[in-house]
Amino acid sequence: MAARVTGPPRLISRLLDPAVYPHPVGRVELIETHISWVLLAGERVYKIKKPVNLGFLDFTTLARRRRFCHDEVRLNRRLTTDVYLDVITVTGSPSVPRLGGPGRAIEVAVLMRRLPAERMLDQLVGENAAPPELLEDIGRMVARFHDAADTGGEIDRLGGIETIRGNWEENFAQTEALESDVLPEEIRRSVKEYVNAMLKGEADRFAARVAAGRSRDCHGDLQAQHVCCVEPLQIFDCIEFNHRFRFGDVSSEIAFLAMDLERLGRPDLATRFLNAYLDESGDYEAVPLLDFYRAYRAWVRAKVLSFHGPEQAAEARARFELAGRFVRPHRDVRLMLTTGVMGSGKSTVARRTAARIGAIVVRTDAVRKRLAGVPLRERVDAGFGEGVYGAAMSQRTYREAGRLGELLLRAGWPVILDGSFSRAAERDEARAVAEHLGVPTAVLWCDAPEAVLAERLRQRGRAGGEVSDGREELLAEHRARYESPEGEPNVIRLDTTGDADPENGLPDPE
Repeated sequence: MAARVTGPPRLISRLLDPAVYPHPVGRVELIETHISWVLLAGERVYKIKKPVNLGFLDFTTLARRRRFCHDEVRLNRRLTTDVYLDVITVTGSPSVPRLGGPGRAIEVAVLMRRLPAERMLDQLVGENAAPPELLEDIGRMVARFHDAADTGGEIDRLGGIETIRGNWEENFAQTEALESDVLPEEIRRSVKEYVNAMLKGEADRFAARVAAGRSRDCHGDLQAQHVCCVEPLQIFDCIEFNHRFRFGDVSSEIAFLAMDLERLGRPDLATRFLNAYLDESGDYEAVPLLDFYRAYRAWVRAKVLSFHGPEQAAEARARFELAGRFVRPHRDVRLMLTTGVMGSGKSTVARRTAARIGAIVVRTDAVRKRLAGVPLRERVDAGFGEGVYGAAMSQRTYREAGRLGELLLRAGWPVILDGSFSRAAERDEARAVAEHLGVPTAVLWCDAPEAVLAERLRQRGRAGGEVSDGREELLAEHRARYESPEGEPNVIRLDTTGDADPENGLPDPE
């Protein structure tokens, strides 16, 4: 629960004087949280931990605060560049403090480079200034971070179902006394029923996630306000004070930012972020748990806000209501697949359509490279229909994409299979998956004039870093071998000339 204080202590009051600092400072701003005092001093930030014990953290001794300051710097350097500069001592006395230098330490502080507040992701989203490509960059960055993060041992134990159950029990206990104007009884009941059903019915899935190495040493607090959209991207303010809040399933981490983007009214950006993450990581097994973890993250944020008193009651209720929506999702479950020759804008159409309808995209280019053991952005210069693009590997690729599509459809998500689907038999196999599950299917047939396709492929080759290996010299053969979907059921033909975002013809959410 948030600490109640009447005002900053003497030391913090003195640190509001610009003259105390060893560098030019015009004005010092103080931001106070329930666990820290944060002093914004010119181009630097000094963060001092409060000497509090809140149960889930204990900063009551100087030694503890020093240890956690060093942990904060070490852990946050994983996702930032030249932001977390050092841990410094405060010497002198509370009335005459000195930042650094010799003498007995009376306090410790994390020294940071100040980041521009106007470039925080929540600010950009609120101003409608966050382009979709930005969220895709963030998704790829988080995927690479998770891939390199530690796993095993305590991380696996805390990522298991017993910890997950305990976290939910703690949440329900700590919100039990909230009045119905903050936490409506229907939401309390429906979330409890959903959570209990998931923990009982999906126990094997939770265990499989740990066994697959998906419990990692994560960031732990991946909110939009903790992403600074400068070059390079900076993701800061991770959880350093409690392993239980930082160790866990990566699906819980990505669910946090996805939830926050929905709270900000941009589910389309949440979808962009998720699809970029999934494309980079290949972790489609995370998707069946996204609603569970989005509800969890919304509930935790609601709980924290409710601790702040009546002034935050409306915001807390909105988060509880968001948790209630996640446990009762209303999605138009359907399967779509792209088709077309290389360079025809299939992936662009897939991403943009997915953002509009909240679909998960499975990209066959990425599936193929994972099956072949080839790094995603390593260029393969095989001839058309040769090597990893031979018939046998193509059959494996499309069947694996279909398997993943079935997994996602069964989990209640609309799906777009993004690939060439050059052969009618490949399209028929995908349709059979949807037919078996009783969900509708549509084919997005993308095309553009030959000159447009050739120029796109040239630009792609010059840019580098693409997952697709399509190139101009293969286009004629691909066109010659391509089996048109003309006359097949539920085909939407799209002329992608221009920016490959036609306003007419793309499916809308229902």
